[in-house]
Amino acid sequence: MKGQTVGGRYALEREIGRGGMGIVWQAFDQMLRRDVALKLMMPENVASFEARRNFEQEATTVARLRNEHIVQVHDYGIDEGSPYIVMELLEGEDLETRLRRARQLPAATVLSLLRQLSSGLEAASAAGIVHCDLKPANVFLARGASGESVKILDFGVGWRLSEARNWSGVRLGTPAYMSPEQVRGAVPHPLADLWSLGVIAYRALTGRLPFSMENLPGLIVSICTDPFPLPSSLDPALLPGFDRFFERALAKDRTRRFQSSRELVAAFAAVCDAGSKPAKILVVDDEPDMHLLLKLHFRRNKSSTAYELIFAEDGQRALEELRRHPDIDVVVADINMPVMDGLTLLERIPEVNPLARTVIVSAYGDMTNIRRAMNRGAFDFLFKPIDFADLETTLEKTLRSVEQHRQKAQANEENDLLRKFTNAALVERLRALGPAGAAASEALEATVAFVDVFRFTRVAQERPPAEATRLLNANFEVIVPELLAQGGVVDKFVGDAVMAVFHGPEHLERALAACVAVREQLETVARRAGKDSPYAHGVCAGVSTGSVLAAEVGSHACARLGYTVLGEAVNAASHLARAALAGEILVDEAVCRAARQGFKFESAGARSVWPRAESTIVYRVAGRDVVRQPLGEEPTVQISLEPRPA
Repeated sequence: MKGQTVGGRYALEREIGRGGMGIVWQAFDQMLRRDVALKLMMPENVASFEARRNFEQEATTVARLRNEHIVQVHDYGIDEGSPYIVMELLEGEDLETRLRRARQLPAATVLSLLRQLSSGLEAASAAGIVHCDLKPANVFLARGASGESVKILDFGVGWRLSEARNWSGVRLGTPAYMSPEQVRGAVPHPLADLWSLGVIAYRALTGRLPFSMENLPGLIVSICTDPFPLPSSLDPALLPGFDRFFERALAKDRTRRFQSSRELVAAFAAVCDAGSKPAKILVVDDEPDMHLLLKLHFRRNKSSTAYELIFAEDGQRALEELRRHPDIDVVVADINMPVMDGLTLLERIPEVNPLARTVIVSAYGDMTNIRRAMNRGAFDFLFKPIDFADLETTLEKTLRSVEQHRQKAQANEENDLLRKFTNAALVERLRALGPAGAAASEALEATVAFVDVFRFTRVAQERPPAEATRLLNANFEVIVPELLAQGGVVDKFVGDAVMAVFHGPEHLERALAACVAVREQLETVARRAGKDSPYAHGVCAGVSTGSVLAAEVGSHACARLGYTVLGEAVNAASHLARAALAGEILVDEAVCRAARQGFKFESAGARSVWPRAESTIVYRVAGRDVVRQPLGEEPTVQISLEPRPA
């Protein structure tokens, strides 16, 4: 094709790249007399209406975005039936090529990448566009007169947020960089691009992907279920702060992630700054010579930049310095001092700074006081005269302990905030949603849904325990977010089923919508992961509505108490789920009649629902009606009385 003219003005000169949708050529614009990049659709895709539409959408999408970190589109056209896009010509290499050659990049370089990518993503998000395929191959490092600049390429599978109603769940990005909700086929959201940005940062920093499997089904399960290796475990030179950064950037629950690219970049920059920020050491000693010796040593020593020394003459002044500098990491305190001695200070430090660690200094032979200090919480001790090599080793060890202590404290805080799956959270949610607030035991109008992974018991019997648990959790990672998205509260997990309670306005409709969404999400991810994946089981569900009792139950004597809901609706939902076949959401006729907004129901025939009782007619939820009824009107419910073959 070299030498061919496209669109009557673009002369093809050399091929510079190709992908799934098209071939990129360097071309010469004969009208404006400049070099450009021209993307031609792959010949085998030209006949596909969907491919042509996506190709055109890429051109129109990028043309709307004006940002220095997004490749610019100059023209779009069709030449002899084949679409083409004309873009600015970039010199350099993509990030994928760079990472294959260099494997890892310094944190400062990664920060620069993130800042520029953030700028481009902000522009896309402001225009209501989600990239959906952000990866190193679509990040170009362009050389220019002022240095290297990052450009985001290929919005071919991009998505406009305004088109959410038309979402079919069939678009794909590159699985290794896709968020849990994206691999499940959820409607694209800007936070999915931030997940991809986090994966890019992880790979650039560590040299490997956070989730890596040999096959697509295993990768999907890993993304939705598994933890990733902490960066510090892969490279000891990486700061522990990066572990916490990626725990948030790659959180399975998107509400726990960074909520904007600016927030993500600021957090990464804070970790980088912390790495260059010297540790604060408070030296408490009434001997002026000790202050002078330490200053001279660290001034001459190369490690002087690693520590910022603060001095105090006694324990009382030390407490004042701790209040003035709440970020002090280590206190090095002599035992024998006027006003307040080291042992008394040791007991007072946790009141002011519970995260600081204390190293006690004493004379040789003073083992009685050393033992007292260790019993009162001192981390370590040193003898006078100070051995500076021993001092530095002790400081390094103590600082590592401080960092571990801070990580543990932060994890405890997060755990306290993230108890959304506990029964206690159920009652709190019901209280918040109730019109006047619910008491610890109170009758409430609610809808209960049991969602069961169909016939998973056999997997639990045939697979090793750890593997079976992982596969079950892979399903729950799809099910639970959809229940929560509709305002449901997870009450408990019962074997391979989850029980959720919906309360407040339109609780029945929200429960039905959640169950339909669960079914659709699992069907989508099963198509992607294959028939042998854990998602291929599908779900069976039962939904019932009515009065329930929110109550504290258990044994006060044994201190084993929990909050849950009780009542006929709970039992009915459980039995309906047990009677359902794969993919079925079963309800009774009362639920069909009570649904205020449009759902399609069809008869599932007579089923043996209740133990030791006659079979009863039940209905399956076929899906949502296109038209939703206003709340003030009578509901339109479609019920087909002819049973569908099971």
